[in-house]
Amino acid sequence: MRKASIFDKDTIRKNCEEFFSLYNVTKAGTLEICIRKTEHTRRVAQNCVDIAHIMGLDDYDCDMAWTIGELHDFARFGQAVVTKSTKDSDRYNHAKLGARLLFTHRMIDDIILNYEDICTADRIVMEKAVYHHSDYMLPDDLTDRELLFCDIIRDADKIDIFRTSTIGGWKSTCGYTEEEIFSADISPKVEEAFYQHRTANNADCATPADYHLRHIAMCFGLTSEAARRTAVKQGYLQQLMSYDFERPEVQRRYIRMRDEAAEFMHIKKGGRY
Repeated sequence: MRKASIFDKDTIRKNCEEFFSLYNVTKAGTLEICIRKTEHTRRVAQNCVDIAHIMGLDDYDCDMAWTIGELHDFARFGQAVVTKSTKDSDRYNHAKLGARLLFTHRMIDDIILNYEDICTADRIVMEKAVYHHSDYMLPDDLTDRELLFCDIIRDADKIDIFRTSTIGGWKSTCGYTEEEIFSADISPKVEEAFYQHRTANNADCATPADYHLRHIAMCFGLTSEAARRTAVKQGYLQQLMSYDFERPEVQRRYIRMRDEAAEFMHIKKGGRY
């Protein structure tokens, strides 16, 4: 029987936030980015717990899921200072760098003070969950337990993207104004993604509308009923799906796409799960 108290959540959060605060500098807009990322981290950690609870995982696994949520964007803060953005590149991948900082360079010892008490297998699970959380596709050599926690953190992250896409403003989340988005056409590749039940990527996007719709299409990447229930309960996905396109022919196509996503998410009338 594992010890439910092995993850001291109060200390872990305190140590994470002390680390995050080191990057709260005011120049070049990095303070705003760091504040947003701290808030995002808290919400993703809570999403991890909510998903784990619905799955029926035990206290230990729920605490470990929460801890992975706290750790998942560890390198975002340095990224904000170095690159003045949160966009990854070949030179800077925040997930891979975060895993190296935490587990290879052992900064994890300053976050989880009793880290050595965690079994070796679960330390590997945590490292792989952080390392792979932003991958478009997971590797096929993960153990069942590694896959479980990789899926939980990736789903929790997507669910908070629904939120930030809803409240962040069109220009900051999509790169276009509301008028530009909803007067535009929808590209065939993005439309196809909805009927294939897959997430769209930047390469599929060719119009302003596509960049909004790819956020909705993230719902197809949610791997479990628990994650879908969590997303629908929060309601941000339904808000993303509530806008109308100006051109009737585009609106008709969009309604079919929206219905496909709602059916996949088991969204009933009134926006309930």
